[in-house]
Amino acid sequence: MTLRQRYADEAVSESIGFIIIFGLVVTGIALVSLYGYPMLLKQQISSDERTMEQTMLILQNDMKLLSYSNVPYKDTSLRVSGGGLNVFNTTDSQQSFTIRYWNETGGYTETLVFRPGELRYTSSAGNAVISLENGAILKRQQDATGSIMIAEPRWFYDATTQTYVIFLLGIQADRPMALSGIGNIQMSRIIEPTVISWDYAVPRNVSVRYTADPQNDYSLAWENYFTGSGILAGGLTPLGTEYDLANISKFVLKAYVIRIEHI
Repeated sequence: MTLRQRYADEAVSESIGFIIIFGLVVTGIALVSLYGYPMLLKQQISSDERTMEQTMLILQNDMKLLSYSNVPYKDTSLRVSGGGLNVFNTTDSQQSFTIRYWNETGGYTETLVFRPGELRYTSSAGNAVISLENGAILKRQQDATGSIMIAEPRWFYDATTQTYVIFLLGIQADRPMALSGIGNIQMSRIIEPTVISWDYAVPRNVSVRYTADPQNDYSLAWENYFTGSGILAGGLTPLGTEYDLANISKFVLKAYVIRIEHI
């Protein structure tokens, strides 16, 4: 073998080695792009949703302070990532709660229809929808049926005194509001709560019906709450579309309205 032939063979070997290494690098980049990036994106979406769940818990606690602790005003910093947070006024509320109870003075069954409004987070990268509705935090997927309740509202039943207490929480705003990114939400309680209180000489029944927004249906989450142990052991009794509690000696209902001043 001449010196020229040896140099030529070495050059060919180096070229082949370079091609092989280059191919491995390109393959590695392709595999990272194919499998790694979607996984990172999925993790980011999941992180954004968990962060928003925690944010909703903070806002739920703020609303409790405004409602039950007579705190007049709350200003909370928050970060909304991977989607947008929108305010839905009580007047725009498609969902409603219908409560039927006995009017002891009038001697008849009275019906109250309450439209709660909503704070709603919608993921732009994923499918999650998370709402603060009537004091509860709820979650569903845009492309699937069903829903879950992340945090319960403040309803309870005292079996010793046969007292049933319902707290309703509405959200109002004087204009459409939305937030994406970092901002503040300013809230106040605009009026004193509506209070209904009856002591019954003869134990009565109280029933609740939830009518869902067809475009944002949380009926399964509320059904599980009403029939679960959140209010009392054994849950309320399903009667058609209503959930009934019998043998009530005292019924108390308080309806609060929280005003979103700015977001």
